[in-house]
Parts: sequence; structure tokens; C-alpha cells
Amino acid sequence: MAREQVQPTDIIKRLVSRLVVRKSHTYFKYLFIYRKAQHVIGLVPLISKEGQEDALSKFLVGGHEIVQGEPETLQWYAFKLAESSPAEFNIFDAFPHKEGRKAHFDGEIPKALGVHGPNLLGAPVDVSKIMVEVLASNIKKVGDGLSSGLTVGLRVLFTAKPEKKQVVRDFLVNALPLVQNEQDTASWYAIHFPDTDNFGIVDFFATEEGREAHLNGKVAAALFASVDELLTGTPSLNKVDVLAAHITA
Repeated sequence: MAREQVQPTDIIKRLVSRLVVRKSHTYFKYLFIYRKAQHVIGLVPLISKEGQEDALSKFLVGGHEIVQGEPETLQWYAFKLAESSPAEFNIFDAFPHKEGRKAHFDGEIPKALGVHGPNLLGAPVDVSKIMVEVLASNIKKVGDGLSSGLTVGLRVLFTAKPEKKQVVRDFLVNALPLVQNEQDTASWYAIHFPDTDNFGIVDFFATEEGREAHLNGKVAAALFASVDELLTGTPSLNKVDVLAAHITA
């Protein structure tokens, strides 16, 4: 008997219907995991001055040692967007509560960035745009050392149509069980920028093969198949190279 072919649009409809309509044991199991894993997030974009790419990269790698002494910085990633021009780097970090995030932003890395930023950055950091709400996350520690075993990742940003904002939120939350079944997806975050219609997915992998498997998986297929229905335009997808990572939980 021929197997039924499931289209990406069917996948997203089933995901959303599970969240909105079904109240199965499986749904509540994963909802509990989502709530338990909820953190507050910072996403800091850093645009390098021309000719300062290596210096900025070394600065970010040096932050790895500092975050070891921050018990409330649960995860911290420094990465470079591949093929970005001018070169763009990001810091992405997670905390158990707003107080932990404030402690980090009042700490040594932001202070050092304030001192060295004028020499390293082509544009000042807009602090008002770096606070991010995490909708769902799944974190697996796959190694130790400077990058915690991670080498590559993805940063995907997109904007929901105003009338579809809640549907997009629901989809991202309910995508968690699918991501948990991806053995090679080490860290995955679904995020929302507060008081906007802007969302994102940030995830990391130990290998290029793991990243490609995720890109060819169900979540990506459903998201890109629903662009016309849910989003204002095609998601901005950037491959990233991990410079350093600190993962405690």
C-alpha cells in the first residue's frame, strides 16, 4: 500500500491543531517541558568595523572565560554570521530570570564592550532591541571546551502577519516535540521580540551534517511552506559559525 504523502502545509496545521484543540497526554507532557525550560534571552548583534573582524572575534572568544564565573548565565554563545558584509557577530545568551540577565548585562563583558566597542564596532549596540522572550527551547550538552562541542548553527528571523501572530507563536511552541526527535540538533530556541510581530529560531549543531538534517526536517519545511499564509515575507536565514559556547543547563 502506498504511504500517504504529508505536505508541509499539513504538518503546520496538525501542529497548531494539537496546541489549540487537542488536550492529549502527549501535548501536556511536552507543554510541561516547554514551561520548565523557559528562560529569558539576550540576542546582541555586533557589526564589525572594516578590518577589525579578527580583533572582534578574539574579543568574543575571550568572553568565554568570563561567563564561567556567572552562575546565572545558563547558556552563552558567540558566533559569526557566515558571508555577512559587513561582518556581523552575535552574542546569544540565556538566563533563568530577568535578574540573572541584568547581572550579566551589568558584568564584565558589557563593560569591556563599552570600552573597546568604539574601536571594534561599526555601529553602536542598540540595547533596547536585545531583550528577547523565549517561547520554547531544547538544550543538549554535546561536548566541552571552548565551543562545548558545537561548530555551526542557524539564525532565522521572520515577521508574522499581525492577524497571524498568535498562530505563529503556537506553531513555534508546539514544534518542540519535533525538535526533540532530532538527534543532531544540540540547542534550539524559538524566540519572540517583545512588543513586535518579529520572531526567530536560533539553533546550534556539532556538525554540518546535523545542521543540514535540521534544514531538511519537518519544522523548517512547515515554516517555509507557510510563508504566504502566516508571514510578511520569506524568513531571513543565516548560517553561523560558533566561536565559543558555555552551556550549564
